Amino acid sequence: MKLFKISFIITILFSFFGCQSIVEDINDVDPNKIATVSGEVLFTGIQLADIAGQSGILSQAGGVASGYFVGADRLNFIQNYEYINTDSNTPWNNIYQGVVKQARELRSGIDVPNKDFFYGASKVLEAHAVGTAANIFGDVPFSEAANNDIPTPKYDGQVSVYMALQDLLDEAISDLQNAGTSGGIGEDIFFGGDSGNWIKTAYTLKARLYLDVRDYANALSATQNGISSSTETMKYLPPNTLGADTNLLHEVITGSTSGGAIAANGSFLIDLLGTGSESRNNAKTNEVDRAAYYYDGTDINDSGIAGVDEPMNQISLQENLLIWAETSLRSSASNFDTALMKLNEHRANLRNGVYFPVNTGVYDDYVEADFLAGGIENADSSLSKEDALLREIIEERYATFFTTVLGFNDLRRMKKDPVAIQVPVPFNVGSKHPERFLYPFDEENTNGANVPEIADIFVKTAINQ
Repeated sequence: MKLFKISFIITILFSFFGCQSIVEDINDVDPNKIATVSGEVLFTGIQLADIAGQSGILSQAGGVASGYFVGADRLNFIQNYEYINTDSNTPWNNIYQGVVKQARELRSGIDVPNKDFFYGASKVLEAHAVGTAANIFGDVPFSEAANNDIPTPKYDGQVSVYMALQDLLDEAISDLQNAGTSGGIGEDIFFGGDSGNWIKTAYTLKARLYLDVRDYANALSATQNGISSSTETMKYLPPNTLGADTNLLHEVITGSTSGGAIAANGSFLIDLLGTGSESRNNAKTNEVDRAAYYYDGTDINDSGIAGVDEPMNQISLQENLLIWAETSLRSSASNFDTALMKLNEHRANLRNGVYFPVNTGVYDDYVEADFLAGGIENADSSLSKEDALLREIIEERYATFFTTVLGFNDLRRMKKDPVAIQVPVPFNVGSKHPERFLYPFDEENTNGANVPEIADIFVKTAINQ
C-alpha cells in the first residue's frame, strides 16, 4: 500500500490526539517515499479516526442543539441554530477517508496475521462510522464510497444504507467468530484483540441501528447478544502522554484554539439533574453525583467526564441495557416487567458506581406502583403505566448519553412520540430543533452533482419523517 493513502488520516488523527505513543515509529517513515504500512498499524488509525468522528464536532454541535451544552465562541452559531457547512469537513473526512477508505483498503489484501479478526473488526468500525453519518446527514455515499475508480460516488438512500450496514455487521460477526481470538493484538486499542468483545459490540451496534429506524423487534433481539458487562464497553482510554493524547472533550474546553467553544451554565441537562423546576429527582432518585461528574457547579467538569484521561465511550453497556429496556416496551405492552427489570439493572450499575463515582446519590429500584396513576413517576395520573415507564427510560437515555451523538439522535427520533413522553428540551431560538447537519463544503465542492440539496438543518431525514 502507498503511504500517501494514509497521510491525510494521520494528519487528522494527530491534530485530535497526538497519537505518537500509540502508532509507534510511524514518524520514522519518509513521507516523500512510497512505502508500505502494516495492516495492524492501519487498523489502529481506523480506530482513532472513528473516535475523532464520533466525539468531535458532531457530538459537540449536537450537544448544543440538544440542551447538553451552551455554544459559545466558535460554536455560538449552533447555539442560534446556524450551522456552517465547513464544520462538517473534518468529521466527514474522518468517517470517509479515515475509516471507510482505510477499512476497505485493509480488506483489499494487505497482509495481516489474522485476517478474520482484522476484517471483522474493521467492518464493525465502518458500520459505526457510516451509521453516524447516515443518521446525522441523511443520504450518504456507501456502495460507491472510497473507490478510487469512482471519484464522485453516488449517494445511497438513508434507509438503504441502514439495511446495508446490518448486512456488513452480520459479515463482521461471522468473521470474528471464525477468528476466535482472545487477546494478544496490541494494535487493537479497544479490546486488545478479543474477538468476543467485538462480537458483542457488533450486536449492540446492530441494536442501535435497528432502533434508529424503529425496528424494535430486531433491536430487542440484537441486544440480547450485545454488551453485558462494563468491561466489554468499547471505549477509548486516553494515555495522557506528556500532556497530549487526552480526552477530546478536555481538549475542547481547555485547549488554546477551541477552549470556551462550549459551556454548561444554563444548559437544560444541568436543570434536569439539579433541584429546580425541571429536576428529575424524586424519592428514589438523587442525581447529585451524576451532576457533579458532568459539571463542576457551573461548567463542564474537567476533572470528571472531561478529565484528561477520562475514558470516552463509543458503544457501551449502558446503551445496550437502555435499548433493551426501550425496545422491550415498544415491542409489546406485555413486556412491561422485562423493560422495568432492564432499567433497574442499569440503575443498579448507577448506584454501584459502575459509570461514575457515587457517594450520596440515590438510584433505588423502581417497582410497578411507581408508574401507576399517582405513583412517583406518574404523579398527575396522565399516562398509562407503560407510557410512564417509557418516559422514564427515554429521560434516562437523555441523561446517560451526554457528550455523545446519541442524545442528538434521540431528540430527533422521539419527535414522533407523544409530547408527554418526550424530554422537553427547550428551543435555543425559534420553535424547531435541528434535524440534521449540512453536507460538508468540501464534498459540495468536489462531488456537488451528487450531493442532495438540503435547504437548512430543519429538514427531517427520511427515518424521522
